[in-house]
Amino acid sequence: MMVKLPKEQLQRGVICSSAANHAQGVALSAKKLGCNAVIVMPVTTTEIKWKSVERLGATVVLVGDSYDEAQAYAKNRAEEEGWTFIPPFDHPDVIMGQGTIGMEIVSQTKGRPLHAIFVPVGGGGLIAGIAAYVKRVKQEVKIIGVEPSDANAMALSLHHGQRIMLDKVGGFADGVAVKVVGEETFRICKELIDGVVLVNQDAICASIKVSSSTSRRQILWILCMPLYA
Repeated sequence: MMVKLPKEQLQRGVICSSAANHAQGVALSAKKLGCNAVIVMPVTTTEIKWKSVERLGATVVLVGDSYDEAQAYAKNRAEEEGWTFIPPFDHPDVIMGQGTIGMEIVSQTKGRPLHAIFVPVGGGGLIAGIAAYVKRVKQEVKIIGVEPSDANAMALSLHHGQRIMLDKVGGFADGVAVKVVGEETFRICKELIDGVVLVNQDAICASIKVSSSTSRRQILWILCMPLYA
């Protein structure tokens, strides 16, 4: 999305709201493109996350107790100061960028059977992008979303057939603590994904506990398979 911005627009700078990965992606892109970036993160963001963003050269602003509050602040500043807001999930170019992860997964299997991909869900950009790519090249592969039981906007939205806004979200898994999924991401997920599993805080803690001695792939199965089965 940032590469496609007109030069004049890029020179004015970009701003985004994020709790983790999107923040680093925008900061890194800004560094490579030579533009200024302001990253708005909730005050609950862990130090290791916002310092990682600062190391990439972006300006970090900590605002609000939740992602939604940080996003509202970022959008207001974008409008007031003429910056371009880079959404974390609900934009076709952002979804396509995240979909390259699906391409990497397929290429790394090197012909081996691939039965299912489990994807963490916040606003839905990551799973929408992965599903859009994988279902085009390997339609038989199941795409399963994974949400905390206290931040389950996608699961509820799919169940009701329309986007549902949560009254509140749990902040333990802060990277996916989103009250409502994106309009475009929901449209894609409703068509392409095969389901969502919910995990509680105990399951998340269990996966963290074994992370020092277990590969990421194994952690994912530990977290999701008992619930999916």
